[in-house]
Amino acid sequence: MTDDLDARRIRAAEVVLGLLPAADLREAEKDEAFAAEIAYWRRRFSDLDDMATPLPPDAALWQRIEASLQAPAAVPAPAARSGPWRGWWNSLPLWRFGTAALATALLLLAVAAGLDQPKTPAVIAVLLSPEGRAGAIVEAFADGSVKLVPITDIPVPSGKALQVWTLWDRARGPVPLGLLERNASAELRSASLPTPQPEQLYEITLEPASGSPTGQPTGPVLYKGLAAVPH
Repeated sequence: MTDDLDARRIRAAEVVLGLLPAADLREAEKDEAFAAEIAYWRRRFSDLDDMATPLPPDAALWQRIEASLQAPAAVPAPAARSGPWRGWWNSLPLWRFGTAALATALLLLAVAAGLDQPKTPAVIAVLLSPEGRAGAIVEAFADGSVKLVPITDIPVPSGKALQVWTLWDRARGPVPLGLLERNASAELRSASLPTPQPEQLYEITLEPASGSPTGQPTGPVLYKGLAAVPH
């Protein structure tokens, strides 16, 4: 029963993002449960939609987007992971949710880039909760700077703080990027960061008010996501 619910929820998310044929929308007219899942994902992804200022893109931009969708790049299956990250790396439903959210974020960035030419991030990541809810977007730049934009309210208990981390080398372990104020965008930087790369891990943990006392995450992971290169 749970597997059926997960499959229906994933399929509804793909329909909302346009990843499945429009004919699947007609199924909602016959299946109330499926229609409810579509409405659920429309509400979830509205946070990402609200971040973009409505502006008319030029015809050339839509042609580039259409061309890229006609020939999607193959994504290799992730290798088996071990250690405390096992559940996140091996959760297929979670990463399918993340792929859908990331597709929306990439589209918004593509529209903005085609109209205003801001500094282009080397990679971006949508950070998800363990339940698959999008909580923040990370943009990492080649100069070592990182911009994190919360897209949901993240409660912080008294005496605690949100700390941002990145992981590109498991032998080295997570590297702290800085503390984050709730619901506030943050510009972060670390002198020890290499050039951002695809599948680099970013996460937010709950730590003491002054940050982790060990230099490694000590509190629960609230949001986490893998980076991808925007096109």
